[in-house]
Amino acid sequence: MDRLLITQALVLLLTLTACKRQPPETPLASWTMLAVNEGIQQADAHLIKTKDGRVLLVDVGYKDGSILGPLARQGVTEIDTILISHPHNDHYGGLWSLLHSNYKIKKLYMNQPNQGVCDREKPWGCDWTDFIAVRQLARAKGVQILEAKAGDFLFEAPGITLKALVAYDGTNSPVGVTDINDASVIARLTVGPTKVLFTGDLNKPLGTYLAEHPAELHADILKVPHHGTEGVAPNLFFERVAPFLAMVPAPRHLWREDRSQRIRTYFAGRHIPTLVSGIRGDVTVQFFRDGWKVSTER
Repeated sequence: MDRLLITQALVLLLTLTACKRQPPETPLASWTMLAVNEGIQQADAHLIKTKDGRVLLVDVGYKDGSILGPLARQGVTEIDTILISHPHNDHYGGLWSLLHSNYKIKKLYMNQPNQGVCDREKPWGCDWTDFIAVRQLARAKGVQILEAKAGDFLFEAPGITLKALVAYDGTNSPVGVTDINDASVIARLTVGPTKVLFTGDLNKPLGTYLAEHPAELHADILKVPHHGTEGVAPNLFFERVAPFLAMVPAPRHLWREDRSQRIRTYFAGRHIPTLVSGIRGDVTVQFFRDGWKVSTER
């Protein structure tokens, strides 16, 4: 009899425990740093998907079409908003593939740089003719093209915002005329309590200014600028951001070169986990009401 009572009590306890157990929480959103740079060519492409099915891209990789496979694997067919951080072809070039593949794109934030600043970097970086041509193709496909300005909310969904914090055109900046990297739109993604800072290819001149002056820089996760290579913002900038996780869109070989040593050393010395797409493959962050978690393809 005692054994029966004990068994019934155990069954009741297990039943109550099962009733209290909640189904897994659905993420508010996810962000995948897409591995579009596993070969020689460096590139940036970031996919944000919201709980209600909206899609945001921050940069779209190089014009080799490498973004198409990852988007197909993620089941993306329509894109609500694209933010091109700056007009270097390893950040905007993938637009050619997207537009020729007839992806439906609603909004495209693609700031036009100063032509003189752009032409100084032709053909390796900013190609004015190519940049204008892809904008024209996007317009012909019915895409709404907008300018990202500091303070603008570029994307909004329930519990989610993408806000432009900094946006210069290469000529009118606090540090004077800059290169195209320092014309990067710096934007902060906020999902629930978590903040992510997208920095394009922010370089040392503007990065130093921002670090030394009041700015909205703190974030839980940092998309490391300039593929983690020298020329990038100074360590003081990283200290102002004070991230718990660093994400680096870079090929394996580039991350291991001498020109990435300072950045490798900085994050390693502070025990900040650093995930590199050329090593880990696609890196995905899921955002929840009380925090976030990370998974990697490899």
